[in-house]
Amino acid sequence: MQEFAFVMDQQVGLRTQAINFERVVSSDSSVTAKWVPVRYENGGLLSKIPGLPSSIKGTMRGISEIRNGLGDARKYDGVLWATWAAKSVHDLVSASPAFMLMDMTPKQMEEMGHHYGYTSKRAKFMGGWKHRATEKIYQEAKHIFPWNKWVAKSLIEDYGVPAEKITPVSPGVDVNLYSPNPEAKKNDGVVRVLFVGGDFLRKGGDLLLRWMSEISEDVKVELHIVTRDEVVPQAGVVVHKNLGNNSAELVNLYQMCDVFALPTRADCYSLVSLEALAAGMPVVVTKMGGIPEIFAGTNTGRLIEAEDYDALKANLDELVTNHELRTQMGVEARKTAVDRFDREKNLQLVLGIMKSLGEKHAYAA
Repeated sequence: MQEFAFVMDQQVGLRTQAINFERVVSSDSSVTAKWVPVRYENGGLLSKIPGLPSSIKGTMRGISEIRNGLGDARKYDGVLWATWAAKSVHDLVSASPAFMLMDMTPKQMEEMGHHYGYTSKRAKFMGGWKHRATEKIYQEAKHIFPWNKWVAKSLIEDYGVPAEKITPVSPGVDVNLYSPNPEAKKNDGVVRVLFVGGDFLRKGGDLLLRWMSEISEDVKVELHIVTRDEVVPQAGVVVHKNLGNNSAELVNLYQMCDVFALPTRADCYSLVSLEALAAGMPVVVTKMGGIPEIFAGTNTGRLIEAEDYDALKANLDELVTNHELRTQMGVEARKTAVDRFDREKNLQLVLGIMKSLGEKHAYAA
């Protein structure tokens, strides 16, 4: 029996990744798991000091959650670190075999950071220390699992990580949960387009509202929006709030809709696009980060440039008016999800490498 700890950020899509890991690992009887969720919510008195920048307070909260949740890291055969706060707890990262899981590197975050509120001033604050600290834990890690080749390239070129210590692997999707369900379709002649994005503007939701306001009255379309932000009511637009990751309500929306659209302005990857593929939907999404790798060699999605409204409109207009095309792309989408993005297969690959490289450290209890 091997004992591993999983230290995992819980924001938005990363919460889905954590849920999927818990379900896969819990089915493996050869592993005992300690789960350390990092929510950046509880940091004690130090994080409440007046005048501290919110970014520093957030980091302090994350550090507190990790230290309180993990305890003595030496007792584990290995720890999977899927948190931005890892660089701030180097003593814990180095205490046992460290495995890193990431959707982007800090260097990549900086390049699109203004969309995330990551200003140049914030990037420069202790920037040299942060890069050196991150480089150190990456190079010392037992193995690293970037979500895609785009992240792997940065690890090699920007942080000097040997290629043999890197295994790109998509976290995947629960293909049994997200699956086509013809009974969920209303079959009323209305084509339903789905958007899922917590940060409405960064994910390009406003571009979809513009498209809805300009679409021909002859085309029967509904736009379903899942977001945490406030959205101004508009004819033909249905806003869904407070839907949990992998919830039955969210899954039903995927199964009910016909096209998935995400004209995002900044992203490293797209777990929601994987969910759409698994549910049998064609996808229209921005070409950035590791997203193109999802659709490579398939006819499952249409890639557009950021802010290219004309391309967004042209692709959506074609898909909502061409039932045969939607059906063809949807069938291939489902097959692609099952073949390449099954969370069970992908996360078992991660767990298998952890088992083979993990090692119990002797320590004083």
